Amino acid sequence: MRVTQNQMTRTFLRHMNTNLERLSKSEERMTGQKYKKSAENVTDTARAFRIRQELFDNEAYTTNIRDADAKLSSAESNLNSINSIIVTAREQIILRGMNDPTKLQRVNLAQELEGNLGEIIQFSNSVFSGRYLFDGSENGVPPFSVGKEGRLEYHNIPVDMVYTNDAGQLCYLKKVDPNEADSSKWEIADYYGKDENGDSIKQKFEDDIANKVDPPTYKEFVIPEDVSQYVDIGNGITMNGNRVEGHTAFELTFSGIRMLGFGKNEDGVPNNVYNQLVDAIEELNKEDGEFDRSHMEDISNTMKTSTEDLRLSIIDIGTRTQFLEKTLSGLENDHLNLTKLQQKLEVADMAEESINWKMYNSIMMATYQFGSRVVPTSLMDFLQ
Repeated sequence: MRVTQNQMTRTFLRHMNTNLERLSKSEERMTGQKYKKSAENVTDTARAFRIRQELFDNEAYTTNIRDADAKLSSAESNLNSINSIIVTAREQIILRGMNDPTKLQRVNLAQELEGNLGEIIQFSNSVFSGRYLFDGSENGVPPFSVGKEGRLEYHNIPVDMVYTNDAGQLCYLKKVDPNEADSSKWEIADYYGKDENGDSIKQKFEDDIANKVDPPTYKEFVIPEDVSQYVDIGNGITMNGNRVEGHTAFELTFSGIRMLGFGKNEDGVPNNVYNQLVDAIEELNKEDGEFDRSHMEDISNTMKTSTEDLRLSIIDIGTRTQFLEKTLSGLENDHLNLTKLQQKLEVADMAEESINWKMYNSIMMATYQFGSRVVPTSLMDFLQ
């Protein structure tokens, strides 16, 4: 079979282009990228895109967890401050006031307690990242304020009059005014108090419901601000209509009114730590003959219970913080493993590629040497 010059030239050019393409791709991989087009490796490209999405989600969850952890730490710090105030007030002031001191001594103790009231309000209305920590409504106004009688209010609702209904919702009563269609103008009623006839408002409200009285004397309203908030930390958050399924997300809600207490106990003492101090101040300021030591004992005992409940809230925050830390540790490990896999799929092995480049370069040089012997000189001059 006769081999012509044209055949040798075409064969040489085909091999030279192949070797040149290999060398060129090797030089591209020397920049760090394993491939530039998905068509070069469709399987690895698909896997790489999935890993990129997982890394993106991982970073989003990590950011959410760190933000949530910072918020938890802030809430814990403020609750610890409030708890410290109440414990100190009870141990150093309330108990001293129960030992039948003189009127002047009691007034001095009352003045010490008054200094604590402003601190409790300040910590209760603490702001984190532009939002009030202990308010679920996020409506941009402080959740707690002092009412006309110097007692604590939650969004203008006296906390002493708040209670929970059978569904566990925070509620309050309003006295129905048949002549006023706008219920916002109705007077708030003390769920734990008595009406003008000396009858229990709570009993009257329950009796009207049982007897289906229409219109009733009192109507129940749910506090709309007490809502749950959730953050996605990678548990596969799911929705049921417009409601988040709680077990699929991390709840990041601090109900200040529940933590600080609401309503009254059987002795008529407020369950709220702020109003407990208000009651103590009022009792300490009474004249010698009017001062009721037993009432001070009731306040002291209720404060002890409130501080225990407050500690439980602090412990709950600590437990949630530990959960976040463990979740964050898992996400960081996942991020490390995903990054390694991404590098394996997308990043070239520089040591291996250096060897390949050297080999392709040597082959290219050998190709040129071979061509100088089989290809006409004029063409070789052009190629070189």
